[in-house]
Amino acid sequence: MPHTSKEDHYAYAALRHHNDAVYLHDDGRLPNADHHFGFAVECALKSLMLRYTRVSMDPLQPGGQPATKPYIPRQSGRPKQVGHLPEVWSDTVDVISDATLLLHGRTGSALASILATSAPFANWSVHDRYSDGSSVVETDVSARRAASELILSLHEQALIDGVLA
Repeated sequence: MPHTSKEDHYAYAALRHHNDAVYLHDDGRLPNADHHFGFAVECALKSLMLRYTRVSMDPLQPGGQPATKPYIPRQSGRPKQVGHLPEVWSDTVDVISDATLLLHGRTGSALASILATSAPFANWSVHDRYSDGSSVVETDVSARRAASELILSLHEQALIDGVLA
């Protein structure tokens, strides 16, 4: 099996979660579809941040083990771990605001625009996996599906082009 990077792991996970979400959504299984759409977007955003921004999984200490989660290096203080939605959405906005390379070009400007003007995952929570699912409604799932399809499309275009700018 060929060696794959963490960026590749997140990219593969994004596609896997998206495909499962589509299957579940088409079968009317809204709570699990909703959850997988969230994980798909989260993984795609982490893949993009690791590839095109200062987000890293390098060892935190010289000669140490690689980080177990992506993090945003800081000039002073501890690095900020990149977590789950909706925080990863905000983290992506913050990171690309600092990295002007993402604000130009077809894919980069489209990603910046969707992140800045939309918030389909604002009330999504990783902790909902423990809920009874009764609060999940079709309107939210459909909006999250559309966002997932758009972000995965932009992710794919960035991988083909090799750049976001």
